[in-house]
Amino acid sequence: MITTIPPQTNEMSTVDALWVLIQSQTKAVQKALIQRILASQTSEKTKAQQKMVKESLTRAFDELHSGKVHHDARKLFAK
Repeated sequence: MITTIPPQTNEMSTVDALWVLIQSQTKAVQKALIQRILASQTSEKTKAQQKMVKESLTRAFDELHSGKVHHDARKLFAK
């Protein structure tokens, strides 16, 4: 009697596959990858902060030009 065994599906997540690849690299390559990841995160944070500042300034100038702001901005930080 011949029996068949159903094929096993060992699916690996993308993150796990990348982790295995990174672990198999030399220390120098691992260090370079870490530096690139950290640099890209810093870049994304910087872009987000720049976008927030741009939106804030745009809103402030729009309010200024529309006449909604009547106070003297120089007095905002006076003690």
